[in-house]
Amino acid sequence: MSPYSKNAPRTPDRSSSSSALFGAFRTLTGGRLRNPTPPTPSTPAALTPAQTPSLRSVTRTGSVASAPAGLSDGRTNDEPLQSPNSCQQGSKPKVNTKDILGGPLELQRLLSQLDATRPLPDRIAAIQKICPILQEYPVNNVLILWSAASDLLDEEDSSEATRAGYALLKSCVQLPDLTPVERNVFFKAISHSRSYKDFGLRFEVLHELTNGGRNVEAFESYVAPLVTASLDSCFKAVREARKVKKQKRSGPTLKEDEDLAHLFQYIIDVTRFNSKVFKEEDVELLLKQIMGICKETTQELDIEQSIRIFDVLITYTHIPTRSLKPCLEVLCDVHRQLTSLKGPTWSSLSNLFRSHVGQSSVSALLSILLDNPSSPGRSKNIPRGAVHVLQQLVVHDGYEGLPKVPISLLLPALKASLAVDHRKHETDVIRLIATILEDRKLTRLLLEEDDWSDLVAILDKCAQRSEVKETSTVDSSSDSWPTTDSALPGPTRTDGDRNSANDDLAKILMNLDNLRDQMDFVQQASVMDLFMRLANRISNDAAENLIRFYAEERFLHPSNNSWLEECRTLLAKVFRDQTRPRYLRILIIKILTDTYNTVEDICTEDAVSQCAALILDNIKAEKDVAVLRELVNFAINIADQASEDAFEDVVELLKVPLKEQRGPLPHPPNNLAYWASSATRSRESQMLGSSCNVVTTALVRLFIRNLNRSAQKSRILFELLLYVADSDSCATDARVTALKLLFRLRSDTNYAIMISSSSEGSSMAAVLCRTVETAVSSDKTDDTSTADTTRHDDQPSWRENRATSGGSPHSSLTRHSGRPINNAGRVSKPIPPFWMYPGPKGLPEEPSRIASRFMFSYLNPTNEIVETKSELKITLLLERIISLLQRPTEWEVYSYILVHLGPQLSNQSLFRGAVPQLKMLRSVICEQIRATTFHEPPGYTLLKKADVAVCLFHILTVLISYHTHFEKSEEDELVRTFLHGIGSWERTSKWCIHALTVCCHELPLSSSKSLDNIVQKMSQIITQPQIAIHILEFLTTVARMPELHKNFREDEFKMVFGVSFRYLQYVRDQRERVTAASSSRSGHRNLRHSGPSRDFSVISEQNLKPKEKSPADDLPQYVYALAFHVIAFWFMALKLPERKGQIPWITKNLIYTDAAGKEVTEEQSQVIMDMMQMVAYSDRDETARDPNFAKESDGDVSKKTWIVGLSLLTIETAARTGVSQITSRRPCGTRYSSLQPRLIQPPRHQVPITTGLAAEAFYSPSYVGILPDDIFQGLYSPLNFPSALGSIPDMPTPLPDDDMARRALAAFDRSPTVDGHKVGVIYIGEGQTDEREILLNVMGSADYTAFIGDLGTLVRLKGARFNTGGLDTSCDTDGEFTICWRDRVMEIVFHITTMMPTKPDDDQTWTNKKRHIGNDFVNIIFNDSGLPYNFDTFPSAFNYIHIVITPEARASFIERRLEEDPDGRNRYYKVQVIPKPGFPEISPAAESKMISGKNLAAYCRLISINASVFSQVWCARDGGESVSSWRNRLREIKRIRERYVGQDHTVSPSSPLGVHTSVGAAQGFSSPPTRESGSGFKRTSVATFISEGTSRSSILSGSAEMERQGSDGSKA
Repeated sequence: MSPYSKNAPRTPDRSSSSSALFGAFRTLTGGRLRNPTPPTPSTPAALTPAQTPSLRSVTRTGSVASAPAGLSDGRTNDEPLQSPNSCQQGSKPKVNTKDILGGPLELQRLLSQLDATRPLPDRIAAIQKICPILQEYPVNNVLILWSAASDLLDEEDSSEATRAGYALLKSCVQLPDLTPVERNVFFKAISHSRSYKDFGLRFEVLHELTNGGRNVEAFESYVAPLVTASLDSCFKAVREARKVKKQKRSGPTLKEDEDLAHLFQYIIDVTRFNSKVFKEEDVELLLKQIMGICKETTQELDIEQSIRIFDVLITYTHIPTRSLKPCLEVLCDVHRQLTSLKGPTWSSLSNLFRSHVGQSSVSALLSILLDNPSSPGRSKNIPRGAVHVLQQLVVHDGYEGLPKVPISLLLPALKASLAVDHRKHETDVIRLIATILEDRKLTRLLLEEDDWSDLVAILDKCAQRSEVKETSTVDSSSDSWPTTDSALPGPTRTDGDRNSANDDLAKILMNLDNLRDQMDFVQQASVMDLFMRLANRISNDAAENLIRFYAEERFLHPSNNSWLEECRTLLAKVFRDQTRPRYLRILIIKILTDTYNTVEDICTEDAVSQCAALILDNIKAEKDVAVLRELVNFAINIADQASEDAFEDVVELLKVPLKEQRGPLPHPPNNLAYWASSATRSRESQMLGSSCNVVTTALVRLFIRNLNRSAQKSRILFELLLYVADSDSCATDARVTALKLLFRLRSDTNYAIMISSSSEGSSMAAVLCRTVETAVSSDKTDDTSTADTTRHDDQPSWRENRATSGGSPHSSLTRHSGRPINNAGRVSKPIPPFWMYPGPKGLPEEPSRIASRFMFSYLNPTNEIVETKSELKITLLLERIISLLQRPTEWEVYSYILVHLGPQLSNQSLFRGAVPQLKMLRSVICEQIRATTFHEPPGYTLLKKADVAVCLFHILTVLISYHTHFEKSEEDELVRTFLHGIGSWERTSKWCIHALTVCCHELPLSSSKSLDNIVQKMSQIITQPQIAIHILEFLTTVARMPELHKNFREDEFKMVFGVSFRYLQYVRDQRERVTAASSSRSGHRNLRHSGPSRDFSVISEQNLKPKEKSPADDLPQYVYALAFHVIAFWFMALKLPERKGQIPWITKNLIYTDAAGKEVTEEQSQVIMDMMQMVAYSDRDETARDPNFAKESDGDVSKKTWIVGLSLLTIETAARTGVSQITSRRPCGTRYSSLQPRLIQPPRHQVPITTGLAAEAFYSPSYVGILPDDIFQGLYSPLNFPSALGSIPDMPTPLPDDDMARRALAAFDRSPTVDGHKVGVIYIGEGQTDEREILLNVMGSADYTAFIGDLGTLVRLKGARFNTGGLDTSCDTDGEFTICWRDRVMEIVFHITTMMPTKPDDDQTWTNKKRHIGNDFVNIIFNDSGLPYNFDTFPSAFNYIHIVITPEARASFIERRLEEDPDGRNRYYKVQVIPKPGFPEISPAAESKMISGKNLAAYCRLISINASVFSQVWCARDGGESVSSWRNRLREIKRIRERYVGQDHTVSPSSPLGVHTSVGAAQGFSSPPTRESGSGFKRTSVATFISEGTSRSSILSGSAEMERQGSDGSKA
């Protein structure tokens, strides 16, 4: 039977003739050569002489044991392989034992025992004995022995028989020097079996027979078919065994795997040592079998062994052409999928590519890509492997003997391979192209290609397909090994992904972009077209180059027929990708804006509209605020020039972002400080805010531009801004932006709308911590955040630290520094606000200073209606504001209204037509304050409800100016509301007192009605020293307004005096504490206050150390001065009959007992006592000296002066008639009186006195009949009466008649009897800002002139006998006239620049004016410029305070003249006191107050007096103290007294802050310490006074005593 079927491939016999002869020779000799002849060169052994170990060693440690498992039985699936000389079954020849040569005798017997007729056990036992014999003895003609037992291999039912047969066969083949015939028979015996179960036995025999594949002599043609068929069957058996093991999930190593590994190694060895036995058909069949195993196996080891076989076949044989492509497919696929086998696989492929079929292999690889991938049975993964290998070839580019891959052939093949949609293959293709572009040499080759259409098509197709696939899409074929493919990520691309080139497509695009300058135009155009199609994938730099290319090549220009479509594509592909950086998207907008400008000039209106709509439509979906701003800017330019209909369309587009659903507020966490910047938002985004804010800013810009252009547009924008401000759905920053414009709306005197270029409301912003100086910073909150809950009452809060730190140059000195903070519900740090005052820029554009010609706040219905004019519905604005104040509102919006509503309300022309709304606003605020229903600040602001109340009181203060529209009951309610604010909240008292000061001028009837309650309320809050100044200033103001207190009773007057006494006692107590602290500083300890002063900070030892003066250091001096002013003014305000009764009580309270128990009377108390004595019985105290009181006939005049107490009495007497002029010089004034004795002739019976010498002298001119002593004795002889002090004064002392005494009297007479003040008055005309231009004004407006006239009295300067404040009184150098004002205490001279001589060409003119106003502490600025006033307009070291008067509505000089009320009596003016930077705010007009024209001069005069008094105190703070004229006169009298009467035994303090001693027993008056004496003068602040020492403040402790003294005085 033929061992092969007729269809099986047959290999011709390749045994050499020498081998045949050698076998025949061996047969004939019947023996065996001991030294066999070496193999002929034709044998495989001659080709590879290397020796391998025997099977025994191999099975133990050789490569077979480690080879892949799985081998078949050596037959095909259909027919067994049989020896051509084998006997037919059943006709087995009889064994002839005599034919066997060699071996022991026992071998013959054992051979007989092998006979088939013998029992099987006997035969097996015989074999077991024969096998050792064969190993020990040389035996020839072994075929006889084998023929006897060969049938055992056919015993398939008996495994023992089979094993015994193969054991014998193995022993036979191990015999040396077998003949070819024997080898052939044994080989065919091995090939005869059909069962796999004995494969291991057969393989051992085969391995021994062929010496591990090295020797295939006598059966060369049958080896290749045998191993091929065996490989197929063995792999099938292994696969089935693996399935069974997999089901069991456990078990030992499979024997089948070991068999397959042995077979793999055997094939490799056979191929290496006997490659010539493989015909082309054998190689093709073996390759087919190996490729099948690679495709079907699940074990990487199988593939590894297969790759070794591939490599051996490639190395030692010739790969058939038909097998080249399939072989490449398998190798490429393995190389792609198995990372661990990439090295061996590439080694095999490299050998193939270096062979003579290398170029054919490259062509085969390309043909794999060119084949139709949709062919039946074709795997999608095959092209992937080819691409991977091609990539390696491309990288090597001909090096190491590898073939080159032509780019011109590679790109079409890659393009063809993309016919079927396969994501991973596309990834491989992209990676290959990326590799080409990353190599310079390959890139140059690519640049040499003229046609890049295939490259562009490949990239485009791969990118487009990836857009519609998920990133997690897996390969459709069943890949056994996972791979990582990142060349084509999903469609979602971030800015970082593009620029970092994390995927190969991005690398390709970036490299193409980098090659842009090396491309020709055609290539560049192709690439840019690709970039446009793949715009979502290109990097930002590439996108920028694309945009610039389109712009430079004018693709977006109307000269290109498809310009509109190109613009649309650019927007869709690049601009609408909001992950692009904003600079790139902004560049697109700018380029398209240029396109629009060109289109607008040369194209039709329809094209212009399409181009504009193309850009504007992007506003709806834009999220980036910076890009949105550019779009909105474009919309602004469009709307600015559009018709009213088109304008409304643009506005509708802008409404879309406004109506979007509002997200959460962009507040950072509560633990951030005010200036912390958000980590998730860029700086530009933080500046621009929300999208809603960007659009709102655009609306503001449009409103500013169109206010002077179109009434219709302005009205639309105004209503839209009102919607934004009022809508809770709009973003907070947008609402604030809208409010910034709305609150800057103003109108002039003609009601024309304008926009203020500057913001107002700094004081209220400071109250709400919205200024840089008052805002809470992180460094101030960090230290206190951890101890908020443990801070004691006497520890300062953050607001206290802010108030006392002096950080704000305009912070109020009277702000209470001891406000405790409620820790409940408070956060440790504040949240950054949306707005600050004044902020970086209030409005996005600078508004025009010209009032609108179209929009008006009020149109008189009686006037002729003009179509171009329109009324802006200010009533709607006020209604929205009232609504926001009433309903729950966001704090940022609510706080902005609180700060800016008041300044806007001061523009009365703006609200001319909103009277009902104004009344409603007044009612709402009054009700909210009364019921405390206004909003409370959020906890993170660290503010209190009192802060909100301050702002509401400020608004209410401005509403006083609208009182003409209120009923009397409403005016009364205003006053009562302010009265309610005094003491209701800690911080509101000051603001309410200031408002009541305005009410005293504007609402005198309502103020008078409640004045007693006001004074009573003030007397109840004097325990708050921080408002001492404001109470005392209010009382000094009211004292000069007799109509207000004309109905005051004695008790109410005493209440006023009691307030002053308590503040005086308070200042004295502070002095005592400072003195005690100074004396015991070394042992000083901080002690906690009790009682009312516990709210103040405890002074520390560090605070007692000398330190730089702060503005608060001089407040006690000012409180001291004001308290005495109140006593003086209100005593003079008493009715004349009532004054006498108050003197004892007042006097008793002016004297106090110091810490040593001694009574002390201060200088100021002494002059007050003197003043009371002077005015107690007379209001006519103005007298003058008569130089001609005596005629010549009255005789010679003699004069003599006496020191009487603390006064100087001079009597001038005519000697003949006794006519006398009496001069009484006192600290508070000088009085002149005349006295003439009524001389008559003596009676007739009287003895004449004209005898002797006297008689002679009587007729002489020098006759002296009456001396001044006579007059003095007649008037002042009984000088021993008790004084008001209860002490007996010294006897009068005459002054000597010498030059020294006369000089002293002359100097005293030059001392003024009233305090002199000088105040500058400056007029600033329309638009003026330059100092020289302002000072050269020769006149002002009509209302300014009226104001000047109301300030005082016109006085001629030449020959003036009063203190003119430096104005020339002899030559009219400073003008002929000036305005002066005087009462019984003080005198003001106004330095009015417009009344001074002016010569425009003379530089000396304005410098002369500057010489006066530059040295005035206080200047009144009448600001008619229409601009905010700048304090530095008039640089000066001595200008401390400027009182700025600004008309509530702007008007030109001509308009003022044409008004119905040119004098401005019924108009209102804003009055604000602006201090020099670093100077404290002490005036009730520190925040602007609205004053009517008729009360303007009186109000300004009063605050200028107080400002001047404080400035004098401030100026003298470094050298001592400010001394009033009365005290100065007192000191002069004391000096004269000391000189002529003798040194006083006691001294009294000159001020409450000086070192003092007790009153002496005799006079109670003392000379003051001089400035040079260094008397230990010390200034301290109010807070320091209250916090020092251990005793309770005497403000309260002295209260009961004062009341007792008051009652005692009334009884007296």
